[in-house]
Amino acid sequence: MAISLRRCVVDDAPMLAEMGARLFIETYGPTHPEPGRSEYLARAFALDSLREAIASDDAEILVAEDDGAPVGYSFLRDSPNPPAAVSGAKPIEILRFYVDGKAQGRGIGAMLMKASLDVARRRGADVAWLQTWKEASWAVGFYEHLGFSVVGSAPFYFGDQVAEDHIMMIRVPWQIR
Repeated sequence: MAISLRRCVVDDAPMLAEMGARLFIETYGPTHPEPGRSEYLARAFALDSLREAIASDDAEILVAEDDGAPVGYSFLRDSPNPPAAVSGAKPIEILRFYVDGKAQGRGIGAMLMKASLDVARRRGADVAWLQTWKEASWAVGFYEHLGFSVVGSAPFYFGDQVAEDHIMMIRVPWQIR
């Protein structure tokens, strides 16, 4: 296994847009159909927005690569106004966290999360939080296995659908189980 992690640079935006859209479809395609899917992907993975996020001092995006091919990523951003369920003086949000299905089960997700929590610690965060679909038991279980706890819920708007997401949180510094 030749897995490496690195911080994204602005030139990575097209790769992130393609990978982000592909992994969203891989993960949620059957439950998040058209026409809402294309509209969501166009907003969530717009090149200009990704370039801006990568260049921002308020965010950091990590990419996991297997022999140079991208297989996952983590998008963290400062969170000055988190949901009320998130307790902490300086929270950071893990806005997106995905590992390609073909690369899962090899420890890449845990490696990427550890690096993400290292970023949170380095940025001075005392908690990291994320939002994940309640119906995604595999994701909820992964985060719980690493030490995250469900602390609340929030809506996720997708076209005309409104899903209920878990808000999950972990203290920083952390102890990954």
